[in-house]
Amino acid sequence: MDSKINKMPRVVNPSLARECNISHVSVTNRLKTAIFVCMMALVLGCSTPDSRRCGSFDIVRSRFLGSVWNQGHAKASIISQDGGYSYTVPGGSLWWFGDTFRGSRDKTGKPHFAGGAVSCALALLDETNKRVPPVLDFLPGQDGNVAQAIAFFPEESRDRHRIWPLSGIYVNGKSYIYYSLIELTGKGTWDFRSVGSGLACSAQPLGFHKRIQTPEGWRFPVKPSAIVTTNDWIYLFDVEKRGDRQGVWLSRVRPGEIENPNDYQFYCGPGPRFSRDKNKQVLLLENIYGQVSIIWNEYLKKYVLASSSDFFRPREIRFHTANEPFGPWSKAVASITVPEYRQGKKVELVYCSYFHPELFRENGRIMNLTFSLHLEDAGFDANNEIVKVEVKSHRK
Repeated sequence: MDSKINKMPRVVNPSLARECNISHVSVTNRLKTAIFVCMMALVLGCSTPDSRRCGSFDIVRSRFLGSVWNQGHAKASIISQDGGYSYTVPGGSLWWFGDTFRGSRDKTGKPHFAGGAVSCALALLDETNKRVPPVLDFLPGQDGNVAQAIAFFPEESRDRHRIWPLSGIYVNGKSYIYYSLIELTGKGTWDFRSVGSGLACSAQPLGFHKRIQTPEGWRFPVKPSAIVTTNDWIYLFDVEKRGDRQGVWLSRVRPGEIENPNDYQFYCGPGPRFSRDKNKQVLLLENIYGQVSIIWNEYLKKYVLASSSDFFRPREIRFHTANEPFGPWSKAVASITVPEYRQGKKVELVYCSYFHPELFRENGRIMNLTFSLHLEDAGFDANNEIVKVEVKSHRK
């Protein structure tokens, strides 16, 4: 199951979906898939924040700063979008978004949808811009409006396919982004499928990213929700259900081999042990749903993982810690809860919770995260929000 599908999409009436070039079928499917994933949590159980001190941190306070929508979005004719994974590039950081709807807002903030939609948008945050929420510079098309940052192949189409960005990295003088390709197969409720995941790159960070093809095709054996780099390895974290196991699955690749699908290695157990045989891969962290975001926090001297909501706590973002990317990872040591009402609507689910270390303060004592929202009766009119989390380390 594609990890991006696990998010709760925004629901809209069919006429608006046609106007925005996003089918009502795909939206309904993604909604039902998210519900199915959450029901699996009910069956399998879910981890809860550990009440004991685990040598990590306490949350001193969290401050919800509101929607990230601002003049940068207005300039690119963006009404709303979800996603928001970011990573550092020369001169700043790249931010990737999923379903992005074009149009404008009037003085009252009311949306006026026009110009369709893209399923993969890209923006640059200049390194000198320290504003929170940030003002982003979006990749434009010829008309000046937000553009589709990863193109479809000739045999694909905007009517039948979506390209959703996953996680990315700047290495070897290029920006790389992993993505999922989704295909609509009909007009029925369940008429869609995940075609696979791939990798795209660009020598110009704020540029159109070209999908990598090898003699075997465009598919890669990973679909990471998060990426962590060390001196020798790129660690990639998928979130999905395989058989009866749901959670985080770890892979790795050498930076110089990132474009070769056959050189990826898969976590096989403590040690750590890795193998090129994906059939030997074992679960790294269980009962994690949706997406994760992982960073090294210099203040805490820990890797910190943020995980999105589940069925029992639809507004909760949880935090786990580890000394190494390959673990062992703690149970949830802390959490924050998004307020019940945001943007004038009731929150039904929080997803795509992403750290933005470029906006951290005091070496990570103050962390900034964005998250996406499924709002009751909001249609496509819902934007990412940002929260500032202040922590206190248990280290002496």
